[in-house]
Amino acid sequence: GGVGKTTFTQRLYNDGRTEEHFAVMVWVCVSTDFDVLKLTQQILNCIPATDNEIAIETTNLDRLQKSIAQRLKTKRFLIVLDDIWKCDSEDEWKTLLAPFTKGDAKGSMILVTTRFPKLARMMKTVDSVELQGLESNDFFTFFEACIFGEHKPRDYEDDLACIAREIASKLKGFPLAF
Repeated sequence: GGVGKTTFTQRLYNDGRTEEHFAVMVWVCVSTDFDVLKLTQQILNCIPATDNEIAIETTNLDRLQKSIAQRLKTKRFLIVLDDIWKCDSEDEWKTLLAPFTKGDAKGSMILVTTRFPKLARMMKTVDSVELQGLESNDFFTFFEACIFGEHKPRDYEDDLACIAREIASKLKGFPLAF
């Protein structure tokens, strides 16, 4: 946690080139609640309805998934499932993905962020990208800039530099930790 997975993904998601490439973009924060029905409902609610679609309120997973498949049939989409903490089985994962395999448009993508390598391995269809903390010198420079901006105190090198290095060392290159 804190290495920047969500921030990195937000930058990609909000980039103009990404918005030009995908007709439909959906962002769902998952966390610890990997409930296929609930996630399917959230995703469906983010996808614009088709012109001839009749609005339905249902908790029937099959009907919800058919609605998603219909809405996305000819559209290239990006679905972001952010911060997944658990998924009990590969079957559960495949059930969630079912409506996204039906479309005609090529180049669609489902992007997942997780801090758990085991989940990433279970979910992957392409190589995962594992983000690491910053190198120690780069992190220390960043740490100083966050604390002091451009104006370090006069007594910094004498009194505070050792303390700052100790703190930075304990954070192990993860900026969100402070």
